[in-house]
Amino acid sequence: MVFLLLLGPACAPATADNAAVERDYAEKRSTVEVTADGVVTRVLADDSGPSGAHQRFIIRLAGSTQTVLVDNNVTIGQRAPVMPGDNVIVHGEYVWNDEGGLIHFTHHDPAPAHEGGWIDFKGVRYQ
Repeated sequence: MVFLLLLGPACAPATADNAAVERDYAEKRSTVEVTADGVVTRVLADDSGPSGAHQRFIIRLAGSTQTVLVDNNVTIGQRAPVMPGDNVIVHGEYVWNDEGGLIHFTHHDPAPAHEGGWIDFKGVRYQ
């Protein structure tokens, strides 16, 4: 019985806080853990760099005009099969930029030195 109680919160639906993301943008904050809910507006070509291949797409925060780039490392984590118009919830580290910011570290941390992130899409958690 105790096992089920401990497992319950980990399986609970994600709660997004888009207002916090908007505040982080307004205050030019970076390296902040966030959970954002939005609609994919554009899927960009993958980017490769020293840390591996990254899936990139832009979301418009629900209830807002702010857009955020999602930079998902698919060398470490899983690719989320998103398309424009899809609703997603993204958890990761927010980094400010003048275009609305970006959310990266949307995957598990193999080192475990950093809070793991994820992308919830159509009832599946990609991490």
